[in-house]
Amino acid sequence: MKPLNKSWMILIDITNHCGRKCSYCSRLSRHIRDDQKYHMSLDKIEQALISFQGFKGRIGIIGGEPFLHPEFDAICKLLLKYNDRSKYGVLTSIDPKGNKYEQAVKDTFAMVAFNPHTKDQLSKCKHQPLTISIDEAVEDKQYKDKLIDDCWVQKTWCSTVGDNGAFFCEIACAFDSLLGLGSGWKVEPGWWNKTPEEFQDQVDACCGLCGMALPIERELICNFKQKFSPKLLEMFRAKGLNHVEDKDVVLFDKKLSIEEIEENKKMWHPGNYRGDKVKDKPNGWKSKQPSIKK
Repeated sequence: MKPLNKSWMILIDITNHCGRKCSYCSRLSRHIRDDQKYHMSLDKIEQALISFQGFKGRIGIIGGEPFLHPEFDAICKLLLKYNDRSKYGVLTSIDPKGNKYEQAVKDTFAMVAFNPHTKDQLSKCKHQPLTISIDEAVEDKQYKDKLIDDCWVQKTWCSTVGDNGAFFCEIACAFDSLLGLGSGWKVEPGWWNKTPEEFQDQVDACCGLCGMALPIERELICNFKQKFSPKLLEMFRAKGLNHVEDKDVVLFDKKLSIEEIEENKKMWHPGNYRGDKVKDKPNGWKSKQPSIKK
């Protein structure tokens, strides 16, 4: 794993409201109970911005769907209080062009990562089945720990501040929020300077539940029957989460051998979300930063 200050971007998850219910969403959005939904307060967003001072990378605004935050205009003004637009990006599934925030987006964000979720894309796009717990799917602990330490998400993506605190990983933030794990750090200046040795508390709390680091066939997001490992499914059901009835899930109770996983690695490109052909060498997923729209 990499030190957090080496990330090219750090995220603020300003809302977990979303109008979509994509399978295997990295925010686990389709499972959120109504009473778990939030819009982050302006005070918490400002606290995050203060904590980022000195961070050399970009700052990204995510959700849920960021444009669903009722104070999005005020958030944009707050962002510009601390940095100019070159520092900021926004990740959205709603086209900024033609909506009420078009000018605010142009004024505030140098980078706009727009994922339109078209029907064609949904029929081709594959996501990593993160609801197959690596703890349950891999028996050999030493090998499992090695997979987690080599997780492509942590190496190529971003640490995050959510309503539940600061996290070394966006997906750890989502699991913690959904399951009430209580592993978030206090959002204070310099928290993002933690080294891998210093964020093992969150690794221990969250990573074993997650399937992102597990080399396994990815799943089309238009398939709404989602694969779950048994114990993780029990946890989701015990919390009364959404979309975990028998009609919503496929049970994955297989134990994968080291040999099977090593074979899976050969043609595993977990970050290739759009379903395009990849020319990388096997297991050679490359981080592609979203294009900048000025």
